[in-house]
Amino acid sequence: MNETDDLTPGSLVRRWRLGKQLRELREAAGKTQDDAAEYLGVRRPTISRIENGRHSILPKNVRFLCQLYDIGAPRVDTLMRQAEESNERGWWVSHSDTMPDWHETYVGFEADAKAISVYESELVYGLLQVPSYTRAVRSAFTDVVDEGTLEKFLAFRHERQQHLDTRQPDLHIILNETAVRRPVGDMREQLQHLVKVSEWNYLTLQILPFAAGPHPGMTNPFSLLTLPDESAPNFVYLEHADGAIYLERPADLTLYAANFQRMSEQALSPDDTRAFLTSLVDG
Repeated sequence: MNETDDLTPGSLVRRWRLGKQLRELREAAGKTQDDAAEYLGVRRPTISRIENGRHSILPKNVRFLCQLYDIGAPRVDTLMRQAEESNERGWWVSHSDTMPDWHETYVGFEADAKAISVYESELVYGLLQVPSYTRAVRSAFTDVVDEGTLEKFLAFRHERQQHLDTRQPDLHIILNETAVRRPVGDMREQLQHLVKVSEWNYLTLQILPFAAGPHPGMTNPFSLLTLPDESAPNFVYLEHADGAIYLERPADLTLYAANFQRMSEQALSPDDTRAFLTSLVDG
């Protein structure tokens, strides 16, 4: 197996499903990740990344693993076909030069997620930002904003939004009041846009007001992603200055889901949020 297989840009959700099946087959066969790695001639972390959907896998290597796990022909054919499909190019790949690798992974999961829950403490959620807001955020990190790079980035965000509009996942966003109080770019335009998008039928937008007092999101912003055919979130996504991490342990998923639910109960209702944003525009 080629250790650079993970450079193949495929459907991350398909890859995740395939990896999950391979992990279940390995465990049922009583094999360890070390056993699988030795059989394929790779390192154990590569097997871990395959089973977590972070590494692509060639159909021939699926066949080799199925040999190790003593899987019959019909199932092997199905898994090999899934491997081929998982390596099809995602639409976001054409925008790879506008984002770091760690964010590209998130966009890949976002592209197919059936539910996305986001808490933002300082920023307006990226896909809800108007250009002047994005420009101002960029200027906080550099003295000169490259116009060409910014335009490509905005085009990428616009395409992401179009895909959300087409698929209409269950999108639930909670913004700390700080995010709509702090002047960034043309705040009147930004607030007007938030009022407008609050009408989207697939978006639940809430403001977590200062008056709510302490809340479970005080330590960090986070996102919860739920993939198709799954009944609960599959990942907690935590972004930092130069990277991101995913939490997948059941205990972490349960904790963050419960925290998000509690914050939703503390936040203004969608109707009250719309009224509050409107008052800021008119104020």
